[in-house]
Amino acid sequence: MTASYFQTANKLKQEGFLEEAIASYRQAIELNPNFYLSHHNLGETLAKLGRWEEAVTSYDRAIQLNPNSVWSYYNLGESLAKLCRWEDAIASYRGAIELSPDFYKFYSSLGAALCKQGRSEEAAAFYCQAAESLAKQQRWDEADSCYLQAIKLNPSVKDSYRYLAESLTKQEQIEEAIATTRKAINLAPENAELYSQLGKILTQQNRRIEAIETYQKALALNFDREESHINLVNLLIEQAELDEALQKQNKPSLELEALVNLGNLLIQQGKLEEAIEIYQRAIALKPDWTEVYLKLVEAHMKMSWNFYDVGKLHESISSTERAIDIYNSQLEKHPLGKLGIRFITPEYFTSWPWLGAIGHLALNIDIYIKMGILGWRPQYHTILLAPPEQVINPCLLNYWRRYLHIITDPSLIDRLLPLAKTMRCLEYTLYHIKLASGEMVDLGYAFSAVQKQWQTEAKPPLLSLSPSDCERGWNCLQDLGVPKNAWFVCLHVREDGFRAEGMITHRSADVDTYSLAIESIVARGGWVIRMGDRTMKPLQPMKHVIDYAHNAVKSDWMDVFLCTSCRFFLGSSSGLACVPLVFGVPSAITNTWPISGRPQSNQDLFIPKLAWSEVENRYLTFAEALAPRFFFNLNSKLLYSWGIQVVDNTPEEINELVWEMLERLEGRVQYTEKEEALQQQFNSLPTPYGSYPANSRIGRSFLQKYCNVVLTQTGC
Repeated sequence: MTASYFQTANKLKQEGFLEEAIASYRQAIELNPNFYLSHHNLGETLAKLGRWEEAVTSYDRAIQLNPNSVWSYYNLGESLAKLCRWEDAIASYRGAIELSPDFYKFYSSLGAALCKQGRSEEAAAFYCQAAESLAKQQRWDEADSCYLQAIKLNPSVKDSYRYLAESLTKQEQIEEAIATTRKAINLAPENAELYSQLGKILTQQNRRIEAIETYQKALALNFDREESHINLVNLLIEQAELDEALQKQNKPSLELEALVNLGNLLIQQGKLEEAIEIYQRAIALKPDWTEVYLKLVEAHMKMSWNFYDVGKLHESISSTERAIDIYNSQLEKHPLGKLGIRFITPEYFTSWPWLGAIGHLALNIDIYIKMGILGWRPQYHTILLAPPEQVINPCLLNYWRRYLHIITDPSLIDRLLPLAKTMRCLEYTLYHIKLASGEMVDLGYAFSAVQKQWQTEAKPPLLSLSPSDCERGWNCLQDLGVPKNAWFVCLHVREDGFRAEGMITHRSADVDTYSLAIESIVARGGWVIRMGDRTMKPLQPMKHVIDYAHNAVKSDWMDVFLCTSCRFFLGSSSGLACVPLVFGVPSAITNTWPISGRPQSNQDLFIPKLAWSEVENRYLTFAEALAPRFFFNLNSKLLYSWGIQVVDNTPEEINELVWEMLERLEGRVQYTEKEEALQQQFNSLPTPYGSYPANSRIGRSFLQKYCNVVLTQTGC
């Protein structure tokens, strides 16, 4: 019988006989008061007649019987709104949204109710959600109307602009979308997502330069946005290919090509001055030929390296400066040059294999990033091209991803190299570095100058070991027998086998001369982990000493863990000694030569090798050893041709430095006034650039032992 009254009421309502329908619904309810749909439909009929109070009562009862009735909540909200009961209406709309969060009408009605209460900012957010729902249904006009309503209510809501721009883009109203996104950026200039969205729209319009600049801004705000990195790189490749195509349209004459080919041949033969003359003739005939300028730069850079190799420091720096001036003159003309994009490439016009040397992988990148943070160079968006087969330690490279966009994909590197060769960041990444003053200095001096300022400003190390690397490193050490609460020292003594050549043998030493220091560390309760590679002479078995260099657990990540988790690093003039520095771990560096290769941190100690002159039958003074031809000399054969033999540190000297480091770490070291005066005297010795920007200390026992011989001609 109830069903009959309910069905009759539905038919009467449909035919417009509303009073009769109401009577039938009431009879159905009398017979079955718990059927929620009778109450709901009665409410709809009452609402059609504007009997809002009665409708509210019916919807309320329907919700009590069926709390999941979405439309009962919504219709209740509509009736309450007619009665201006805004708080109750808002609560009902929220109930509908909670049950069905995808229907646009619920949001727009809630927005309208909030507007009536003057809550414009809240209302704007719900109009925006209504628009999103409509956009999913591709009801673009209605969606745009809701976005515009949201913006009208609260112009500061950036999401309204962003979503409206997305909607306009899908409708191919590109210019409107660009303008809308720019408005959003003006409201929220710190929002990386907005810049990324604008970059996508500009890319669709083939406005590559603008898009590249926009992605740079996105990454400046949030460097971890992988999508922005990918889009930026793709745009750079497209722009480079376009530039190359335009250059091919302006192909040089056969005579010019012949000149350049001759210059290339002269470079291969090492006739650099002649090659430079030929390239200059070609440039005089075609001043806009970028390729020839790059070849001219290559010739100057190779000449710089040749000067460097024979100890002519000033001449080497001068050639580098000429190369950089020529290079930068072309960079300024490049359509991407003014956007602040720079590349660090696997090579720099020479065969310098810096990615394959862990010291350069640590310090070259460290100094570059620190100079940017200190304001010692312009801020660039820097892309590092790193072919995997050239990277000596992938784990260390990955730690730099926080600061650089690093590309290791070989095919992508191949596509980017033509562009990268025209947009290198030379003056801050070579073996000569331009300081903030504009002075060009060699790498070792630059490292110390930058690190001194860094520590003067009390800035922390750039890198810190990740918890995961720390955990697996200690697990590995425990497997090797080192207790979890133990402290250890990393030992690395450079040998000649790694490079398989004798050009820099003066930097090597004998690991056996460190046995006394090892015994001292073990006697103090520490462990010693010998670092290196399998080409090194094996250690004799010793208690609490692990010859990690010959152990099967050796890996790139374990190398990083050990160098960054040790109490201090005990080493020689090797690249591995640079890794503790960039992680803030103190070092005691022995057998240092040249003296300019001293460690850079104010936590570090060092002792140099002495230089014996066979011609004069005496040691060189420290001042003489800091002269330009010795200052950063890496050529052992040249050194020996001058009659100079470098003398390794003795086991006792090494051990004394280790004791001094242990006392410093334990807070028990006290330097006398005489020791401080000697230290200051050593630090004030002249270099090719003036006084050395001293950070580390020369070992006190070593300095006291040799001060009468090598510090000054008159003694101490």
